[in-house]
Parts: sequence; structure tokens; C-alpha cells
Amino acid sequence: MAAREEAKRETREALLRAAFAEFVEHGFDVPSLDAICARAGYTRGAFYVHFRDRDELIVAVMESVLGTFLDAVIGAGEGGDDLEQTVLRFAGAIVGGNPLTGASGSMRTHHLLDVCARSPVIRARFLEMLEEAQRRLAEAAASGQSAGTVRGDVSAVAIGSMLIALAMGVIQLFELGVPVPVVELQAAVLRMLTASAR
Repeated sequence: MAAREEAKRETREALLRAAFAEFVEHGFDVPSLDAICARAGYTRGAFYVHFRDRDELIVAVMESVLGTFLDAVIGAGEGGDDLEQTVLRFAGAIVGGNPLTGASGSMRTHHLLDVCARSPVIRARFLEMLEEAQRRLAEAAASGQSAGTVRGDVSAVAIGSMLIALAMGVIQLFELGVPVPVVELQAAVLRMLTASAR
């Protein structure tokens, strides 16, 4: 039984990797399910064992890539993570290239936002992920406020929301090729968040 479950997991992972590679190369609309399955080395039948439809596949790819990025930048621990370290990790991810990367390239957030605009299923899951990120950032802000390192005159929820909006904007600018002074921006954000900034 364990071998069968392992084979199912490997098939699903192969389909996710193939879909990600196709989406990176061609966007979300062009790759057919047949192309994705062929790239993974499986049939459409194998696809339907794991995914109901294309939207469910896109959600799974988004969860994998965006979830990994959020866990790496924000941290997955209960009670959030140190807010200063979160800002530094995000800036490092931007300086290192597109933060939404995998072995076969970078997922473009404007493509993801476009598909979110057309699919209520994908949009709902994307919003859930952003809300989770905002919650985790708010927890980190509240923790910093309790420790006296993050300014207390702004609500932790507002700080989390601001950081999500800023991150989305920076990623979009980066993808468009707009020069973003990441190091200066990082320093400014930290100055705004620090308890002594008034």
C-alpha cells in the first residue's frame, strides 16, 4: 500500500513540475492538458486521478510555488517570525531574482493575476493565501510590538496589510523591469516599522 501511495505522490509531483514548466514557458492559457501530461510522461487518465480540471491544477501549482516562497520569507512557525528578518529575507529574494522561481524558471505574477481575474476558483485560493500571509505578518508585527521592537502606534493588521501590498507592488515592478532600489527600500521599511521611528 505504501508503494502505491508513493507512486501516486510521484505522479502528482511530476504533473505539477510539468505544468509549472509549461506555465513558465507559455503562460497559463496556452499549454494544453495533453502537453502537460506528455511533458510529465503520463496520460490524461493519470491527470484526472489527481486533478478535477485545469483550474485545480493551476491552484496546486500556485500553492506549491507561492506557498514555498511565503514559508521561506515569512516563516511557517506559530506566532509569526521576526518582522525585521522577514523584510530582509524578502529583499534578499528580490535581489536574487524573481522570487517565484522553480527549477524550470519563474512564474510571472501578472500572468497569475490575469488568470485570477477569470477564474473564481483560482482567485478564491489566491486570496486565501494572501490573507494567510497577511495574518502571519500581523502576528510577527504583534510579536515585535510586544517585544518593543516594532512601533505600536500602527495596528499589527495594518502593518501586515501594508507589507503584503508593498511586496506585491515590488514584485510587479521587478517583473516589468522597473529599477527598484531594493536595499534603500528595505532600509526605509525597517525605519518605518521600528519602534523608535516616530
